[in-house]
Amino acid sequence: MKLDPRQFSQEAYGALESLSQQLNKKYHKKASALVQGLPAYISTWGLHRLSGDAKSFSGKNSEDTKYKGTVYYHFLESLQKFSGADFQPRDEKSLIFNTEMPLRDYLALNHLALRFAKEWSFWAASLLGEAENN
Repeated sequence: MKLDPRQFSQEAYGALESLSQQLNKKYHKKASALVQGLPAYISTWGLHRLSGDAKSFSGKNSEDTKYKGTVYYHFLESLQKFSGADFQPRDEKSLIFNTEMPLRDYLALNHLALRFAKEWSFWAASLLGEAENN
């Protein structure tokens, strides 16, 4: 698959712009820090763990951590739309137990996710603000 770097940037930029509109402004700087950490997160844990954490954080009662679930789900939904891969962003089982997806395709999806996360990271400060970890 050939990838036009402009299309890659357009997808990442558009997804982050949409995310910034969904999030309460008081979480933008924290979300920026989270987005900038996505490449390291995905390279360490993989997509299946990201999907599980998205579910976990979305189910929390605390508003201070719920934004993490929103960021993770938005990333997974954008990746699914961009890649056209056969998984459901809001169903972690579709990444863990999907025996229909060959290992090679799963590994390629993880590689694409890593590149996509790096592009998100690049645009994070300009769309969400400078990172804040508190």
